[in-house]
Amino acid sequence: MAEKKVILQTTSKAFAPRSQLLTQRILLVYSGILILLGCLSSPRDLLIGSFNILTSPSNLISDYFAVGNLGSAFLNSGLLLLLTVLIAKKQGTVITGPMIAAFLTLSGFSFFGKNLFNSIPIPLGVYLYAYIHRKPVNQFSLVALFGSAASPVISYLAFGLGLPAPVGILLGYVTGIGLGLILPPLAAQFLQFHQGFSLYNIGFATGIVTMFFTSFLRLFGQEVHPQSALTTEYHLFLAIFIAVICCLLFVTGYVLNERSLTGFPDLLHTSGKLMTDFVTIYGLGLTLINMASMGFLMLAFVFLMQGQLSGPLLGAVLTVIGFGAFGNHLKNSIPILIGVVLASKFGLTAEVSTFNLLLTAIFGTSLAPISGYYGPIAGIIAGITHAALVTNITYLHGGLNLYNNGFSSGFVAAAMVPLLDDIKQLKRRKKND
Repeated sequence: MAEKKVILQTTSKAFAPRSQLLTQRILLVYSGILILLGCLSSPRDLLIGSFNILTSPSNLISDYFAVGNLGSAFLNSGLLLLLTVLIAKKQGTVITGPMIAAFLTLSGFSFFGKNLFNSIPIPLGVYLYAYIHRKPVNQFSLVALFGSAASPVISYLAFGLGLPAPVGILLGYVTGIGLGLILPPLAAQFLQFHQGFSLYNIGFATGIVTMFFTSFLRLFGQEVHPQSALTTEYHLFLAIFIAVICCLLFVTGYVLNERSLTGFPDLLHTSGKLMTDFVTIYGLGLTLINMASMGFLMLAFVFLMQGQLSGPLLGAVLTVIGFGAFGNHLKNSIPILIGVVLASKFGLTAEVSTFNLLLTAIFGTSLAPISGYYGPIAGIIAGITHAALVTNITYLHGGLNLYNNGFSSGFVAAAMVPLLDDIKQLKRRKKND
């Protein structure tokens, strides 16, 4: 078996100032587009929808198109992303592949779980951790952004337990800051657990934290009930939105890459294992092309499976587009999709809805590094295993961890990688004999 190309980029280094400025502008323009789309709704609809979103318990599945409405969901995503980009700019954070993935993930999950109310405390806790340890704040930007996966904890304490509003809000914010304080050391430690073969590393860390949190709630007689707010009313609009965004990314990347696809075949031969920063390795232009290709792939997959786009599926597609800058590409992602479809369609797991199949498959591309490093067969097996496990794991955290698939994929990677390494060593030994 041929050796797989693995590129580990574990340090951030600034790329050309022009590219850095351009990346910031692209993100600002994108957030502006989201806000403008939100403002197409009437002021009354925006006000009512935004209030419903901000006061929702927000645990899985809370589709903000159903909880609020089309305009308020887009406005929520746009404002949250704009605020985050401006804060990162003020902190002097270098925007490379991991940060692009974090921004797009934040934007995506702002359609089903993250909002301006519940996304503040956890980053505050992370920054407090940096202050206590006398380290630069921008060193923890990734943890702060991805750590908001546990945002529903804040909303659930504030609005889901029936407490008086001041008490609930205070309890939620204090708890959120506490979660932010413990996430940085946990995220660093759990990276070793799956050896970088799950892209959603902090999703695994927040899964562990929210599992303990939910267990303590149950200890005191408080059951966390999953939400089921979901609508496919805006399917066509969302499909056009994704297609337009991907076209803009592709054209921009093509121009920046000297009007060529040079380097794209090389990118497809990387494993994607953490930390594979495509921006640092291949430049912004080629990265944008790869992001666009991932978006087109996911959109085609939704249509192939005859699915209907909703807030969670839009969030899933945007997340994968973001990770097109940080590990995902066509070659290492397709086997995962195949594995999940095989598991769901041929009775290897309990019968699942098209929505659950799509959500599991798209987010399951967190395991793409397994496919990229060990080959497509291993990727298909990883997809099957993930499909079997993820259906049983939501109960552990009650839907309070938005990166549920990241939690599942961490376990899958941790279990499969040692076995795959062992098989690889046996094959190598047999070949040498």
